[in-house]
Amino acid sequence: MRISTGSLALFASSTVALLAAPTLGHAQNLTPQEQKLIAAAKKEGAVTLLNPLFSDRTGQLLGEAFVKRYNLGPEFKFNNLRKGTGQTVAQVRQEIVAGRFTVDILLVSAPGFFEEANKRGAFDSLDSAYWKDHETLAKKAGQYFNYPNVVIPLAYTFQPVWNASCPGMENFNVTSYADVATPALKGKTIASDLTKSITYTNTVISLMEDKATDITALWTKLKATDPIVEFRTEPKMQMVITCQRPFDMWNLAGRVYQNVLKKPDLAKVLKVGSYKEGQVMLGNQAAVIKGAPHPNAGKLLIDFMLSKEGTDILVEGEAIDTFRANYTPPAAAKPFLLDLSKHKLLGMKDWVASAKQAKPVRDAWQAVFQ
Repeated sequence: MRISTGSLALFASSTVALLAAPTLGHAQNLTPQEQKLIAAAKKEGAVTLLNPLFSDRTGQLLGEAFVKRYNLGPEFKFNNLRKGTGQTVAQVRQEIVAGRFTVDILLVSAPGFFEEANKRGAFDSLDSAYWKDHETLAKKAGQYFNYPNVVIPLAYTFQPVWNASCPGMENFNVTSYADVATPALKGKTIASDLTKSITYTNTVISLMEDKATDITALWTKLKATDPIVEFRTEPKMQMVITCQRPFDMWNLAGRVYQNVLKKPDLAKVLKVGSYKEGQVMLGNQAAVIKGAPHPNAGKLLIDFMLSKEGTDILVEGEAIDTFRANYTPPAAAKPFLLDLSKHKLLGMKDWVASAKQAKPVRDAWQAVFQ
């Protein structure tokens, strides 16, 4: 992927337009469901969103637009709390067991956890006017949700990312898993740590289910390249940028996007590929935790993220995908997004049952890399 100067200018102008958007908090623009929640949310005075994805910039844009849309006032506190995928689930699991809650919404790709927690009555019921706009495509993509308790505001997929300016990477390209573990990459690679990430683990399980990729054979080849083991996409991206490890087989196009925003010259050297064997779509589930300190604000925030305005902020901020029907992404993010209609998309036949495969898959990974 090469981002042009024109695209960067378009990105800048679109960002300014987003930041300068007029106040949306007019009653005639709100659904009955939203209007019903506003007074209680304002009284609660805060909301905490626990997730593994949103940058500080995205969190700021989302919080400012959320407060403005519903006229919640300058004293309302929006908390974007970010941890790893496994850590987010572990924290909420612990809070449910203890019956003491510090967060209102969990947003993460963890179908098995959401299903089990929902069976135990751990989530509040939602009444969203916007979920209908997402449900059809989420179902078509083979994603897990369980409305009215669990919805999917966004999705992402892991893609190969590399730095063409680093030694030996000038003519490198990735279109297949066969390209990611060649002898020429020795000392240049990163192995994504399955033990700390539900989404890496589910990506492997999906690839195994599809059978187009022999993932265990690939691990052996990747190990031979002497990789660094890391699980967070941000530090991996920095390794790519600094040429410490110029190739990462599983990162996010959104991380490239965010770094190009900071340093536009990176658009000339950072490349993003895809896999012809298939891109595993990782829908991120969201739910309001029963017993949370700010349940009405939590429900209102989920509705906002599902709305067109909220979706635009998430897509513009992270260059992630949405299952919203007939959706046109903001122009700034569009160059970084896959055209999903042109790629083989992988899900799972049963995301919940796949949770039983997580431990043996992680054990197999550890046997190779640790």
